[in-house]
Amino acid sequence: MMFLPTLALLTILQDGVAKESGNDANSAPTKAAIAATGLSNELSASGLSYKIDFTHPESRKQTVYVTAKPSATIKGLLTTFIYTTVWVSKEAPTSELLLKVLTQTKKIGQFYVFKDSKDVWCIRFGANFNATELKESSTSTDPLVTNLKDTIYFVNQVGEEADKELNGNQDIK
Repeated sequence: MMFLPTLALLTILQDGVAKESGNDANSAPTKAAIAATGLSNELSASGLSYKIDFTHPESRKQTVYVTAKPSATIKGLLTTFIYTTVWVSKEAPTSELLLKVLTQTKKIGQFYVFKDSKDVWCIRFGANFNATELKESSTSTDPLVTNLKDTIYFVNQVGEEADKELNGNQDIK
């Protein structure tokens, strides 16, 4: 059970990342940049994230979320978190499953474990995006908008691949 301390640490770390910065003025540039990507999106039911749905072969679906407000401020940098769920269960993930997921290395992003308010366990993949220079007047040709769109696509692709690997033909969407 050496993964239980890791699980607890990841849950605590992610809980800290998921907190809102509380600065409403910082949500407008994120909204403008997501609109400028041209990706169809809507505000999530909680209002904390923008929801972007992707369709994959075999009618599989993957939903990517982008926090509406910067999720953390680190030494003056505002970061927005982009994430997707790859596994869901009422039971905590097994040590074997955690080993399989948490030992995968990606150039950007990381897998983490999350337990929601309904006591449902999730494994998610997410990446931080430096939103410091985003502007309310973002356009589709803005390099930061291109980078944001690429990061959203990357999280979607890693999420779909992990979903298939962990869940087989069962699509968790």
